[in-house]
Amino acid sequence: MKNTFNKFNFILGILSVIITFFPGMLVGEFAIIAIKVIGKIINSIISIFPSIYLRGFIDIIFEAFAFTAIGRGIGVAFIIFIPILLFRKFTKLNINWLPSIIILVPILLWFGGIRQIERYAELYEGVYFVSISAGFILGTFLPLYYAYLFSKEVDKS
Repeated sequence: MKNTFNKFNFILGILSVIITFFPGMLVGEFAIIAIKVIGKIINSIISIFPSIYLRGFIDIIFEAFAFTAIGRGIGVAFIIFIPILLFRKFTKLNINWLPSIIILVPILLWFGGIRQIERYAELYEGVYFVSISAGFILGTFLPLYYAYLFSKEVDKS
């Protein structure tokens, strides 16, 4: 029985990632909203003082990149790290997380990347669209890479 479970231990990982997918996407969207609110508060505090510079195109591009990367990164990290940490803390099961990470890549690209291209390609200028897309790619793949490294460390210990 134990040998059979070791062969199919990735199924439990995939199911747990499926369960945390929707809450993780919501957490990512709420993170973007919270970061925007904090940015507006900081901008309103700074606007009291005389302006040293005008808010330029580069600032807006960097802001779009940072908001997208941080919000998306928080959401994807929630999706993959919550199940890993829960199983590590509360169970003694040795789960192979690599199939979950591999399955998440096309799902996150479809539900985020392709829809983003369809939705934002007409609305934004080219450079702005590229910065949002770069933030999306960084926010998607960086947490997945760190989850892969973390799952390898868990397997070794």
